[in-house]
Amino acid sequence: MSKRSLSIAEMTAQLQKPGPALRSQRVDKMTAPLAEMGMQVTLDQLRPYDHNPRTERNPRYDEIKESIRQVGLKHSPPITQRPGDDKFMISDGGNTRLAILNELYEETGDDRFYRFWCVYRPWVTEEQVLAGHLSENENRADLSWIEKALGVAELKRLLEEHEGEVLSQRELARRFSELGFSVSQSQISRMLYTVEHFWPTLPATLRSGIGQPQIKKLIAYREACLEIWKRCNSRQEADFSVAWHDVVSQFDYEEQTELPWSIVEDRLLGMLEDHSGAHLHTLDWCLKRVLEYRQRRQDIDDPEIWQPLQVEMERVRNPEAHPLKFYPPLPGEEDEPSKRERRPRQEVDTSEPLEFEPSGPSQSPPRTTDDQPTFSDENSYLRQELNALRAQNRKLLEGRQAAVASEESVLPINEHEQVTDQDSIAVLRSDDDLAIPEAEEEADLRTDEERINSLTLSVIDEPEGKRKLRHAVAAMHGGQAGDFQDFAVQSIPLMSAGPLTPVTDIWWVDAHVQTPKKLRYVIYRLAQSLGQWAGFPLSDTELYPAPLQLNQEEGLGYHLQPLSGDLEQDPAAQKVWQLLAALSGEVQPAYPSDISLIGDLLGTAGEAEHLPDEVLIRLFRLIRLVRVLRTQESTRGDS
Repeated sequence: MSKRSLSIAEMTAQLQKPGPALRSQRVDKMTAPLAEMGMQVTLDQLRPYDHNPRTERNPRYDEIKESIRQVGLKHSPPITQRPGDDKFMISDGGNTRLAILNELYEETGDDRFYRFWCVYRPWVTEEQVLAGHLSENENRADLSWIEKALGVAELKRLLEEHEGEVLSQRELARRFSELGFSVSQSQISRMLYTVEHFWPTLPATLRSGIGQPQIKKLIAYREACLEIWKRCNSRQEADFSVAWHDVVSQFDYEEQTELPWSIVEDRLLGMLEDHSGAHLHTLDWCLKRVLEYRQRRQDIDDPEIWQPLQVEMERVRNPEAHPLKFYPPLPGEEDEPSKRERRPRQEVDTSEPLEFEPSGPSQSPPRTTDDQPTFSDENSYLRQELNALRAQNRKLLEGRQAAVASEESVLPINEHEQVTDQDSIAVLRSDDDLAIPEAEEEADLRTDEERINSLTLSVIDEPEGKRKLRHAVAAMHGGQAGDFQDFAVQSIPLMSAGPLTPVTDIWWVDAHVQTPKKLRYVIYRLAQSLGQWAGFPLSDTELYPAPLQLNQEEGLGYHLQPLSGDLEQDPAAQKVWQLLAALSGEVQPAYPSDISLIGDLLGTAGEAEHLPDEVLIRLFRLIRLVRVLRTQESTRGDS
């Protein structure tokens, strides 16, 4: 049976029936692409990155705007889309161009500013996008220091939230590099330090574009003041932060790219003086020394820095036992006459005729009531001495002539002997043999200061206050401090004011230094001077430890790390390393170890570069202190 065909009316009725209900959700837009691709977008579909590290107007904004107005958008910004967001956003820099396109479209209505092609990049993470913006701006070098620092702090926060733990600065540098943003650990440290300590205090100055050199200097001052603060009292660092903020915030001004450092330093010293009670001169001394040592990357635990402050704090705690006049001297206070200052001797004019002859043995010069010879009395005394010597010379001459005459009458003499005796007689006849040679006479009549200056390599200008301090510290330890000016006229003076430890006397060791721990520290400093000449770094680097490490508990005060980097093949570095190792009884077989090593360094053999005089003096002093240390250790062992 054949199937009945539908009529036209029936077919029309079937077609007009409603279709099945739509069970799926309506889609108003396409999903974001899954791979990088080019796509055309409009200004309505695009927005700037909401965590853009740039917070200030781009200094090249007008220049970029005019370029886009003339030739259009030549470099389209990359875009991405955050999951769940209904708009695209800038991915790796380009927020300035997007703002300019919006302005130009509002001004002109030109469709080329409204619709343009971009490169779409799939979304990865929030950290990746922020690192992309930082890297792009870093390549163009148009971010201010504080903008970059705030961006680094935000990126650090995002990474730590993602990891669920606090990351070290070295780990942050590694993670940043993986994200395409290369920055060193030291830079990260300074940026985070800026955000933590300077951003709340100097916001206007930082926004004005203060640079990294000023930040480094500000960090150095804050760390130095904090170190002095801790050594003055036991107050918390939080108290220092408040005091620091109160002082430095007074210098926060707009359009300022350099701080008035002389005024800042004065205010900081005043702050330390108010909170510690120490004298301003002492604080200024410590601040300058700490800044100097940190710049050289030296250990700031050197007693030379802190002894004045320790004495000053003792005075603050017990003013009656330690009066202020002790150190430093007050302005206008008259110092006691120094025993090193001696009165120059009166010159004797030997060209004048002498008015009398000596009639007896030499007499002591006349004395005044205070048992001190006057200039006129000393002059007369010298004349008497000179006359006595001339009279004695005449007697010797007469006796010599008589002896020669008697020998000639008894024994024959050859021509050579005769000439010799006649020459001797001629010499004795001369009045010049009693006169003081010109050079010696000048040396005798020179002042002590002139004699000392002529015998020293380079002079150390030691302030009187510091000299008094050394004597006081030595007296507190039951000893006596030595003064170079006193020793210089009775021993061989060797002095060097080089970059590290000055040497004022090779042999003398102050009593307060004669403890194993202090001796080891001074030995370490002297060894550093040798190492510095050989190119040793004074502190650890990011890649290698310093060859010389301080050890005040045992040994000579230092222990050696293997040479690394360029120093590993440097002959001078190898010889100095081997010399320092030999002093402690150890050698490195791979380095020069034959006896010529000493000759090369001392300059007595070979043509290799040898130690300069100022370093050689320190080597002598180092050996002397090592022997003192060994003697003390053996004495303690026997007891």
